[in-house]
Amino acid sequence: MSGPRFVLGMVTVLAALLLQTAVLTVLPLPGAAPDLLVVLVVAFALAEGQLSGLVTGFVAGLAADLAADHQLGRLALAYAVVGYVAGLVHDDTERSTLLPFAAVAAGAVGAVLLYAGVGALLGDARVTGAAVGRSLVSSVPYAVVLTPFVVPVVAALVRRVEPDAARR
Repeated sequence: MSGPRFVLGMVTVLAALLLQTAVLTVLPLPGAAPDLLVVLVVAFALAEGQLSGLVTGFVAGLAADLAADHQLGRLALAYAVVGYVAGLVHDDTERSTLLPFAAVAAGAVGAVLLYAGVGALLGDARVTGAAVGRSLVSSVPYAVVLTPFVVPVVAALVRRVEPDAARR
């Protein structure tokens, strides 16, 4: 990961975190708020592969953990795993138009389930089957809706900052 790419990752993660906490959580949306960070993590993983997904996921999750009221590291772990797994489908060939939507949907489901699973292991009383179900039903569709706005922009930014990233 080069210097300009690292700066791009940090700026986008901080901007997404700010947008998510300042705007998306206060919108009168039914159910849970959209998880812009998981879409961003999957977008970087699809653009650059497992390592980028893992690192971006860990940094984004840690930043979100610092701004939340749960144990430090829960989102960092969930996003890092989601980023790594999403990066496994990264390839340099032409890919399906539906792949980013499927990857983001799977990533959103994985993030919710990992976050809830770790919370249950740590004894978080807020983790219930009903709460996890509500979170899945409301956050996954929001993430899929955000996909066409985030994934192509991240791919274009990565190609612009590091032109040979697409050849790796």
